[in-house]
Amino acid sequence: MSDLRTPPVDGAAPNRTPDRAFAALRSLARRHWGRFVLVTIARAVAAALLALHPYFLAELATSTDDPDRALRFLVLLFGTGAVHFVLWTGADFYVSARIIPLTYEFKRTAFDTVWSEEYQRFVDRPSGKVASYVNDLRNHTESLWDAAHYGFLPVLSAIPVYVVLLWQTAPGNALTYGLFLVGAGLILSLLVGPVHARQRHLTDTTASNTGRVFDSYANFVNVFSFRAQAKEITRNDRELDGLITDDVRFSYALSSYWGVASALIRIGLWGAVMAFSWWQFDQGRITFTAMVVSITVLLDFTTQYWGLVHNLGEWFDKSAAFREAYGYLFGDRDIVADPPPDRVPASATVADRTGAGAGAGDAPVALRQALEVRHLSFAYPDEPDRLVLDDISFRVARGEKLGIVGRSGEGKSTLIKLLLGFYGPTSGEILVDGRPVDPDELTRLQAYVPQDTSLFQETIDYNIGYAVPEATTPERIREAADRASIADFIDSLPAGYETMVGERGIKLSLGQRQRIAIARAFLADADLVILDEATSALDSETEARIQDALDQLWQGRAAIVIAHRLATLNHVDRIIVLDNGRVVEEGTKDELLAAGGLFAGLWDLQQSGLQL
Repeated sequence: MSDLRTPPVDGAAPNRTPDRAFAALRSLARRHWGRFVLVTIARAVAAALLALHPYFLAELATSTDDPDRALRFLVLLFGTGAVHFVLWTGADFYVSARIIPLTYEFKRTAFDTVWSEEYQRFVDRPSGKVASYVNDLRNHTESLWDAAHYGFLPVLSAIPVYVVLLWQTAPGNALTYGLFLVGAGLILSLLVGPVHARQRHLTDTTASNTGRVFDSYANFVNVFSFRAQAKEITRNDRELDGLITDDVRFSYALSSYWGVASALIRIGLWGAVMAFSWWQFDQGRITFTAMVVSITVLLDFTTQYWGLVHNLGEWFDKSAAFREAYGYLFGDRDIVADPPPDRVPASATVADRTGAGAGAGDAPVALRQALEVRHLSFAYPDEPDRLVLDDISFRVARGEKLGIVGRSGEGKSTLIKLLLGFYGPTSGEILVDGRPVDPDELTRLQAYVPQDTSLFQETIDYNIGYAVPEATTPERIREAADRASIADFIDSLPAGYETMVGERGIKLSLGQRQRIAIARAFLADADLVILDEATSALDSETEARIQDALDQLWQGRAAIVIAHRLATLNHVDRIIVLDNGRVVEEGTKDELLAAGGLFAGLWDLQQSGLQL
């Protein structure tokens, strides 16, 4: 039975509730409310002071016969500008020091929350798209902040000042502005709906393409192996054609929004205010100063209005992108109010295994007697009615080496995933020293050597040292490498242990990567060692040396060995055979061969040179 599962359709994340995204931002604002209030007050006062300038300019322009009055308004003009500078610039520096770090804290929380999710979530979603969204969240958060504080806040702070000035000089114009704001707000709110919808769709398709591009380059070995560059280019061209269509539709919706916004003010408001102001002046209803104030306020308001329209579009643009990314990653969860729990480290320190690192009342994470799998059954979350493992039971004692064999797709890899703590059993239990353990505790007990070793794009030192949560010494890493028969090779490299291994370890051979994985197991010094055909990529001479090292590694520990090449089971104490997700045979190699069952048949096939 294959371990491949059909993931849900990408982009159809359940419980995608947009309001929860902004609930997280509100939680962040409440947690640091003092910072936000302080900078908001400073910007609001600074913007309100600038809104007085049209009035000061009009009074200055009409004070030709009164020098003292002209000087007074000149000083007010300069003074309010200077105070504006101090408040606005001070707010900028405060934002740099106290607000911008919060956007990175939000990204940190998002990154941590993704890693707190279950293994299946990583199986179901493209890693490139997840990474793209996590990285974008901070940028979207900062863009929303900029739109609010550089766009909305200045206008909202200036409008009351405009209203007071116009009410004192030209009450009719104040009413005109009020009606315009209400009407324009209603019209633009109708237009931003399609913009918002187009942007969310564009965000999703862009992230999908970003993930696909990442996946294409990450698998460059396959591309070159099959000379499939043209295939990748054709596939990307097809995706880009759809992306271009989505972007053009979004641009049309955005252009419509801008066009209507421009017509509203350039034709509607300008025509109404200028005509009404002249009519009032011509009829003697307002003074020339009042008419000048009306026109200068109109010019200043136009600048503010364009800032508002631009930032309103930016707000809906980034909020759509933010909601799409947040909803895809976290659904309806408020990650600020409900942050990820403290995760148990993936590997245990020596103190953990001896109990010295356990908290008060906690059972020490250690395997002193035996690991027991009792009546374990498992079905993958996306196929809950299809058992991959069915009533599995076995026991491996400390100091014992257990082999697990079976045809491809019979549940061996799935069993290892449960032992590694990737999933919890559907039914049954896994016990350590007679005590049921959860997946996290299982993870802390074991050192795992996979068949296909994928390394970080880091140094050899980093990749070997990844086995332990704490910083380790170069001596310990070198000792682990030496025991894995990889130290001589590392020493021959110009940069030694500081050699970069390339993406997924591509600069190293498969055998070299396997030996690094074995070095990790030596460094981890775990109570349970799990090997999934850990020597499959080694030549016979190196495999013999490694086998001697593995004998040392297994000494005094429990070991589980998944074997496809049955000859590698010569050193195990006992073997269980899986068939259709069940244990069908158990015993020593000699006992199973003598029984003439499934294991004997598989052995004969391999002795004949055939593969499982």
